[in-house]
Amino acid sequence: MKPVKVRFMVMTAILSLTLSGCLLLAGGAVGAGTYAWVAGNLKTTYDAALPQTWEAARQAVQYLDMKTSVEEQDAFSGNLKGTMADGREFTIRLAKVTEQTTEVAVRIGLGDRDVSETIHSRIAANLRR
Repeated sequence: MKPVKVRFMVMTAILSLTLSGCLLLAGGAVGAGTYAWVAGNLKTTYDAALPQTWEAARQAVQYLDMKTSVEEQDAFSGNLKGTMADGREFTIRLAKVTEQTTEVAVRIGLGDRDVSETIHSRIAANLRR
């Protein structure tokens, strides 16, 4: 084979793998089943507008008997902070991505992934109601 044709085939293969991976990641992230663990925060994006996601997060905190000290919300974001029964602090940050999608980041203490997943599960359950 000619070197130009081989390079073209390799570049096409790399490009198709890269693009298919990006599409897969984007599709999974919006479905609220794929999480990103970033510096102690567990993040995901829900297929729900900010007001609905805010209410689902507030209900999750109440359901799990977590005590809030800060509840801030505007048209673009929300912030819930407080303490858990064991004294660890929590933060739940919401950010409007589009009119119908909201990113939620949960942080427990210095970063407890298991508890963060539990909170995300409760938020998702509240959104399905």
